[in-house]
Amino acid sequence: MTMATAADTALTASQTRREGPSLEAKLYAGIALFLALVIAATVTWGAVGLAMSALACVPVCYGAILLITIGK
Repeated sequence: MTMATAADTALTASQTRREGPSLEAKLYAGIALFLALVIAATVTWGAVGLAMSALACVPVCYGAILLITIGK
């Protein structure tokens, strides 16, 4: 390994650290957090917590269907 190659590798590693997590990682973390909250609500309040979680998802699903219909 030459000095130029080592410098390029170090630069690439530092750029990767500044970029942060990818979009996929953020989406998976968000889904995991949402599922943890739904599970916690279901364990705490039973079926009512699960029903309220489903009710809160209705506008989100409606928006997703509209975006799919529009084609975005």
